[in-house]
Amino acid sequence: MGYYHICSDGNCASVLFENEADFRAAMNRVAICAAAYPVVILAFVLMGNHFHFVVRCNGEDICRAFISEFKRLTGRYNGLMNLGESSLGGMEVKIIPVTDIDYLKTLVCYILKNPTKARLDMFYNYPWGSGDVYFKSRQTYKHLVYQRIQDFSNDAVRKMFYTRRTLPSSWIVCDGVILPRNYVAVKEVEELFKTPLSFMYFLSMNNDALIEEDMGDWCSLKMNDIELRQARDTMINNFFGQKHILELSAQERVKLAKMLRRKYRCSKKQLARIVQLPFDTINVSVG
Repeated sequence: MGYYHICSDGNCASVLFENEADFRAAMNRVAICAAAYPVVILAFVLMGNHFHFVVRCNGEDICRAFISEFKRLTGRYNGLMNLGESSLGGMEVKIIPVTDIDYLKTLVCYILKNPTKARLDMFYNYPWGSGDVYFKSRQTYKHLVYQRIQDFSNDAVRKMFYTRRTLPSSWIVCDGVILPRNYVAVKEVEELFKTPLSFMYFLSMNNDALIEEDMGDWCSLKMNDIELRQARDTMINNFFGQKHILELSAQERVKLAKMLRRKYRCSKKQLARIVQLPFDTINVSVG
């Protein structure tokens, strides 16, 4: 069995999950697909217009079957809710094999940190993924009100989870959502990192470039120079109180470049053009 990174295009303009109800339904679809296919989910995150999974399974064909079913169910749900396309068959997904253990650790943390980098929430508070399940005491969940799948009738399960599949009767449900700790390989991930300190160490490292290199241009927002100049001018006015790039010092332009890079993930060559600094300066100064 091998490890794989499954991801959709973060540049996708279509919204997959628009509000809390959509995310809750999507979380249950992850559980349904995990029960239906022989994949072990180590970590995952659902963002508004894309998703990431790191799984262990016996080949890319199984990965593709798993994610194709997730896309099919998501398209069906979106069609029912009038969210847009009822078929996501044309949405491209990458399946990237993972063979190095340190890379695997970096990948898990990269996925978990997605909402934090997007400034939505800290990874351990973000509810639409597996960020809150690792190295947790059972006491953490005592305040939650639980039910199990076996507590619901077959008809209630079909209506609540939009499925006729048989789900494990022991799975725990909280407020209508099948909790990720039912189907995420929490112990396997904890054994991978060995200690909470090691887990936090990898979370604190900025090795995103290792992952983004394999993802290619999916990790960058595809803004042309005109669009990026408009964003630049807005930042110049809001953060520096000026109207034109030439009114900023070289140091201020470097700061501006870092802000643009962080928000739009544009290439360093494009940044050099936009902030009007030599590429060598940008290459050294901007992470």
